[in-house]
Amino acid sequence: MAVATTKTGKVARIIADCTGRGWLIFNDKLADGTRSLKVWGWRKEDYEQAKGFLEGLGCKVKLVEFTKHFAQANKTKTVTRLHVQE
Repeated sequence: MAVATTKTGKVARIIADCTGRGWLIFNDKLADGTRSLKVWGWRKEDYEQAKGFLEGLGCKVKLVEFTKHFAQANKTKTVTRLHVQE
């Protein structure tokens, strides 16, 4: 996996390593300059822990949840992300 170069990526890697959850990290830059963090395998409490950690580092963080329908599996689930302004 690539080396984390942003605060968001570093925090995600630390939490994934400590909890043993999170096998793929998406840390995308949005058009407005914020970062969108999604981690496969994380629970909501992992995102909340990351949010607190990032806020402690001086970042502005918004926990975003929305419902998404996955047509192939014919399932609907709640998807969680962090939007981070570093």
